[in-house]
Amino acid sequence: MRILAIGAHPDDIELGCGGTLLKHHGETHLVTVTRGEEGGRVLGLDKVRENEGRKSARALGAASIEFLGLPDGLTSYSKEDRVRLIEVIRKVRPDRVFIHSSADRNADHRVVHDLSLSAVRSAEGPWYPEAEGEPHSVSEIYGFEVWNPINEPGLIVDISDSFLAKLDLLRIHESQVSEYPYLEGAEGLAQYRGALISKRYAEAFEVIRARI
Repeated sequence: MRILAIGAHPDDIELGCGGTLLKHHGETHLVTVTRGEEGGRVLGLDKVRENEGRKSARALGAASIEFLGLPDGLTSYSKEDRVRLIEVIRKVRPDRVFIHSSADRNADHRVVHDLSLSAVRSAEGPWYPEAEGEPHSVSEIYGFEVWNPINEPGLIVDISDSFLAKLDLLRIHESQVSEYPYLEGAEGLAQYRGALISKRYAEAFEVIRARI
């Protein structure tokens, strides 16, 4: 099983599905669409956040992480952006993809949700001849939540055994957790999701495509 997770900012994947990825024993690949340079009033924050993202990816045990370098605060994406992500999907050839859920109200996250879903679907066929790589079809697509809870999750994963390691990943994003109560928020959401399945901690997902 090969996994690809796509997030808008350097800490989104860890927040949304970090505990689930930590449970995975196959290959995990990450794509971060922006460098999160608007996530604070610090000079050179783009470099700081990219370094945090790369360090977190190593701690997660990811096989690769790629930054697309789109501007933080994006309100749209281009054909070229879609082609770049199609190429990543065709190169990684994932069985399962995690993306921002359709319920996310953050503007950046919504754009990245649309970009991710369109790239996954476009990577499947002979379209976009300028995109390198052979067509590849993804079996499973799940949407993760970052602060905006999914009203009716189709999948809830027990992360009781990996939650503390998830917090360690989030602590690597020092530029964010030092300014905002992200750790407390992440624990509260995980406890709430865990209560739904009688576990201590869990992560919830929107099921966009599932293996039959």
